[in-house]
Amino acid sequence: MLVDISERKRAEEALAEREAQLTVFVEHAPAAIVMFDREMRYLAVSRRFVVDYLPPGTQLIGRSHYEAFPNIPQRWRDIHARVLAGEELSQDQDQYTRYDGRTDWVRWSMAPWRRANGDVGGALLFAEIITQQVEARRALAESEERLRLAGKAGLVGTFGYDTDTEIMQISEGYVAIHGFPDGTAEIPRSTCLASVHYEDRERVQQRRDEAFCKGSREYNIEYRIVRPGGEVRWVETRCFISYCNEGRPRRVIGVSIDVTVRKHAEERQRVLVAELDHRVKNVLANVSAVVSQTLRESTSVAEFAAALDGRIGSMATTHELLSAGRWQGISLREIVRRELAPYATRNNTEINGLEVVLRAEAGQAMAMVLHELATNAAKYGALSTSNGRVSIRWDRWSNGHAR
Repeated sequence: MLVDISERKRAEEALAEREAQLTVFVEHAPAAIVMFDREMRYLAVSRRFVVDYLPPGTQLIGRSHYEAFPNIPQRWRDIHARVLAGEELSQDQDQYTRYDGRTDWVRWSMAPWRRANGDVGGALLFAEIITQQVEARRALAESEERLRLAGKAGLVGTFGYDTDTEIMQISEGYVAIHGFPDGTAEIPRSTCLASVHYEDRERVQQRRDEAFCKGSREYNIEYRIVRPGGEVRWVETRCFISYCNEGRPRRVIGVSIDVTVRKHAEERQRVLVAELDHRVKNVLANVSAVVSQTLRESTSVAEFAAALDGRIGSMATTHELLSAGRWQGISLREIVRRELAPYATRNNTEINGLEVVLRAEAGQAMAMVLHELATNAAKYGALSTSNGRVSIRWDRWSNGHAR
């Protein structure tokens, strides 16, 4: 009797072809794949599983998972039991210690496979080593944390908002600059605008409107803000604008930097320059007066040159003393000592008095007076002879009484 088995042969060939395809898939899959029976014996393992998790030469097929790994944690025994009961389980990232002691991060899932009658025949394990991804995410998180701390400590903040909602997403640095409550992540732009100094508020709004109108991609502005406690700070903000296809501004992102220290330094510099200008004008006026006075008193060019050189030298010495004291004042004792120094010997001068600090203008005038007295004493008076002696004394008086 002849029986047509063509259909069976085609089914066997199709099954063989499907098994061959499955074998190729399992063998070359980028993730590790393992198939167990109900006793957790290995039915099939992929090449990636062998390479990633097993010592070279390990044979697993037919062996129990618990036999191959006798130290398997109780947690995994519980996972196996739940899967064999019909559950599907997964873990986004889990730690696994390899046979060589190296610890990897693994993403895995385990699901039951079923026989034709619907009974659970065993379990399928899919595992992928994601150590590089986990470390990259961790490095990114650490980098973002460093950036966050740097922005908060350095008072550098970032922000962004859609123009249709104007709800700003702000960084911790931005929160620190404006003194908003800790943890604030979103805030209406109107609230931020309200913190701008009332004298600068209209200018800030106008600057943004101009940028939108011109289709500018970015703009800068400096302005003052008033923190909740009333403290006024200077902020420099740079904004970047993106537009929709119709040319309407769609989103604004930017960075704000607290520049209060720089602004105060600029103000101090402006004051110092103005003060320097004032002092230079005074010095030039004094030099002009000294030149004119010396010219009237001199009877010859040589006498004029000598007198002028002495007086200019006295002015320079006084200026040196004032500069050393940052123009906060000048010691009367030091003025006297320096003016008598060119003529003083061991016992021809006496200086005695309380410590007195003169203001800059008074010190300059006193130095000129003492210079003239010392010069005259050297030419015609006590300092012109070897036996002469000059004594300078002073005291401080209050309401007509010495103290």
